[in-house]
Amino acid sequence: MRPVSSLHGPGAVIERLFLGDWAARLATPPARAAALLVAVVLAAFLGYKAVGNQITETNLLHEDRVSLALYLDGAAAKPFAYRLLTPALVRAAEALGAPALLRALPGPLAERLPGWCAAATSVPAPTCDNIAAYVAVAGGQFFVFLLLMHAICLRLFGNPLVALFGLGFAFFGVNAVLLQRLSHVYDFGAMMMVALLLLCLQRRWAVAFTLLLPLAFLTKETLILYAGGFFLVNLGRMEIGRNLGLFLLQLASFVVIHGLVRAHFADNPGLGHEYYLPLQIHYFTEQITISALIQITVALVLVFHRFGEKDKMLRRVSIVILPWFVLFLIGGVEKELRVVFEVLPIVLLLTIDSLVRLVPGPPAPSALPG
Repeated sequence: MRPVSSLHGPGAVIERLFLGDWAARLATPPARAAALLVAVVLAAFLGYKAVGNQITETNLLHEDRVSLALYLDGAAAKPFAYRLLTPALVRAAEALGAPALLRALPGPLAERLPGWCAAATSVPAPTCDNIAAYVAVAGGQFFVFLLLMHAICLRLFGNPLVALFGLGFAFFGVNAVLLQRLSHVYDFGAMMMVALLLLCLQRRWAVAFTLLLPLAFLTKETLILYAGGFFLVNLGRMEIGRNLGLFLLQLASFVVIHGLVRAHFADNPGLGHEYYLPLQIHYFTEQITISALIQITVALVLVFHRFGEKDKMLRRVSIVILPWFVLFLIGGVEKELRVVFEVLPIVLLLTIDSLVRLVPGPPAPSALPG
């Protein structure tokens, strides 16, 4: 590793913060506790901001076919009806009195809630209690997502400052997608479940991963792709028979549970999947601009810079991006960037790794072996 004194000016300041004495000082238990407190407070504030932007800046409460009211009534069109976890949590939060609690809280949240309720123009329109319960659930999901990203970064890099940077970078990455004006009620839940699955893989919690996976694909059915990531990540670090057995159990649970879900909602309107491949081909061959091409290129460089040196778990689980991209081409509307939420935690972690390598200079060592 390059000595701290080898850089000058702003580079030296950055290197001292991330790789110098500060890293050692922040490794003490009191400093870690203080950094965790900062992370919790920051995650709570950014969770509030993310939900506010999702409500005011996207189609969340405006699009009829994915009305929150339809989700809660079980009448959403297919395939959206299959995404059960977030609507179930919203119903539970409403039954437990979350709307009254939010209205009683001092501060900007209670003040902004009436305006958020008035923003619902979908038909059928959700009630204000529906929206308040959704705010509680989505805010909680995003809060947990950010803390999970913080925890993963802390394990990958062993530096609380990098972990806090990762938390903030995760918010800005998600917020940039939200400001493209598209989002659905299950988006924050999907990111939270992916981050939780990634933490299980990093900590080698194989049974916990297997138990959580049904909740993940009940959030969005395509998260079953992470079963393949599980199998690949555990090749060589788990006995092959156990790895294969857990992988097959994960697939079997999907077949049974998702089959029951599809049967339950068989009479709902809509199709089992959406098909937009011709629109995607038209966009990439006839509409893409040089600006969009440059942005895509820069993003790919940031994600895959020095890929072979990144954490082994991240490298192996990133295989999920390939089938996801195929599904995106088939079932995503052109420029529908919000579908990246299914793999965004992986993309963000790979990018954070690249930035830690590019900005201070030396390669970023993983805190723990992959």
